[in-house]
Amino acid sequence: MNLHRVARARVPDVNDGEVVSFRQLLATEAIATHFQPIFSVRQKTIVGLEALSRGTTSSGRLIAPYELFKMAAAEQLEAALEGLCRKAAVRSFAELASRPDELLLFLNLDLAVADDHAELPAALAALVRGAGLFPRNVAVEFLEARLEDVGRFGALADALRERGFLVVLDDVGAGHSNLDRIPLFRPDVIKIDRSLISGVGDDFYKQETLKSLVSLSRRIGALVIAEGVETEAEAIVALELGADLLQGFFLSRPQPADAFDDGVHAARGIEQLAHRFKNHMVATINERKRQHRRFNVIQNGILCDLTNAQASEFDEILEHLIDDFPKVECVYVLDDAGVQVTETICNATVAQRAGAAMFRPARKGTDHSLKEYYYVLIDVELHKYTTEPYVSLASGNLCRTISTCFRDAANNRLYVLCVDVNP
Repeated sequence: MNLHRVARARVPDVNDGEVVSFRQLLATEAIATHFQPIFSVRQKTIVGLEALSRGTTSSGRLIAPYELFKMAAAEQLEAALEGLCRKAAVRSFAELASRPDELLLFLNLDLAVADDHAELPAALAALVRGAGLFPRNVAVEFLEARLEDVGRFGALADALRERGFLVVLDDVGAGHSNLDRIPLFRPDVIKIDRSLISGVGDDFYKQETLKSLVSLSRRIGALVIAEGVETEAEAIVALELGADLLQGFFLSRPQPADAFDDGVHAARGIEQLAHRFKNHMVATINERKRQHRRFNVIQNGILCDLTNAQASEFDEILEHLIDDFPKVECVYVLDDAGVQVTETICNATVAQRAGAAMFRPARKGTDHSLKEYYYVLIDVELHKYTTEPYVSLASGNLCRTISTCFRDAANNRLYVLCVDVNP
């Protein structure tokens, strides 16, 4: 198992001063495998178990993962320990009572210490089949932080995939993460690092980063696991942003193999989490509907005055109305060619981003014909269009633009009203 992975399992060192010979531990194969479930909340089931290794002493006490690998490093036997942990994990998983055929073993490979990369796919396949399993039962996790020779390890991922294993890219989104590894590994599963999941409900930037990684995963056909989930709020937001599977202490801590003797069952709280997630999504959708209704009221109020006026009066009307709508950042009008015919009328209560000269309201005469809120509205012949959130060049703030076509009463000429709102 991977040193970095098992160290995060937070199992305390309970040796109590007992003297342990690592070579004796290795000779007696004194490795215990614990499993942490990976859940599908939408299906209310466990889809996989991640194997996490601990050493055991002659008295049956556990040796903490970090201490175990520290002992191996001192003897320069990391590769031997890695192989032993792999063997114990496969054997323990195969021996689980009432194990569903579709259950996956998530197996961490520490390629930084393994010395048999070329032989690894065949050796792993032989180990798995010798235990009565199939490669399709095993998802091989590559820890992204430790992979320096990504080209060579990308070839290894291809070889494992050809033998039927699933390829998992671990710790995506961590500080040392490089997205260029995704096309090299072409993973079947992407695990989002806990640094992005922790506190995600209160951090817009984490939310948008997670959403982007989920979108990328969808496009390449990879499932997304949010790992390190420690609160219900993190679980619900991760699901809302598109995570397929969840793993973490909130759902289940790592457990010894005998905890699954009566079968692999979903945690008792999974039904409650599924119910609360459904309620959260219903409430979220209802709030979006209320928000759209509020925006429609704003638009209709402005349009009512504009359609009964001449173009020369548009600026005065917008300046008069802007203060009535505190959620509106700015408003402006384009002609049928996408050229701005009013000034950008900004709400005085909206703060501007400081320190960047590029953020300033567009002036009358600015060409917006290549802006999404213009060409999609006009060329697709929509009545109204709402953009995704983006950084406004008028203020530097995140906003959405709601654009609507209208005609003035005097000349029946087509115009586009643009309303920038706080998302």
